[in-house]
Amino acid sequence: MCYGLFQALRDIQKMVTTPKTSTRKKKLDWIKAGQSLLIEAGIDAVKLHPLSKKLDISTGSFYHHFKSFEGYLSALADFYGTEQAQLPFDEARNLIGNDPEQRLRAATAIFAAGSGRQLNVAMRAWAHRDQCAFDAIHRYDKVLMKNLDAIFIDLGFDEIAAKSRTLMMMALASIDLDPTLMNPSYTDRWHYIRDTMILDGNQQLSSKNPKS
Repeated sequence: MCYGLFQALRDIQKMVTTPKTSTRKKKLDWIKAGQSLLIEAGIDAVKLHPLSKKLDISTGSFYHHFKSFEGYLSALADFYGTEQAQLPFDEARNLIGNDPEQRLRAATAIFAAGSGRQLNVAMRAWAHRDQCAFDAIHRYDKVLMKNLDAIFIDLGFDEIAAKSRTLMMMALASIDLDPTLMNPSYTDRWHYIRDTMILDGNQQLSSKNPKS
């Protein structure tokens, strides 16, 4: 792994683990708290009191940002369906640059650091009973497919090879398995799939079609 990517991954970890110094909770703090509750116990756990307890703040801040709890749930779904899907790719480009392989590695690291797979599973469970969440997933998947397809095309794969890899990664990003059944672990298997099965295919392609 090149030094640039190693440093970028350290930066990603710092972004996730560094606590906020401001005591004033912003709208995004409430969204992130809702996502955390959604991952922990499903949509029925996303209530105002647990949210304020998680953020250690009174409910007054909540109503500064949201007119109603229904409006909050809409914002929770909307953030997932708009900004959430694009963020790992934008942050990866800012950290790494335009190299497609390094962007893919960085974007997947950002996704994992933000509990992306667990959030996907929780959102899809919510979508079974809520149209707003269902629509958000549709938008999320569309953005994800667009970004992944572009990366694999940039890596030199033809359309079917690129989009097949996108499908594999999207499936892996949403799968829900009992971790006690996973030996080797999900993380070990995921790294093998990404680094050996998906990205090594590009190296094999390059060796068959060397640049002049």
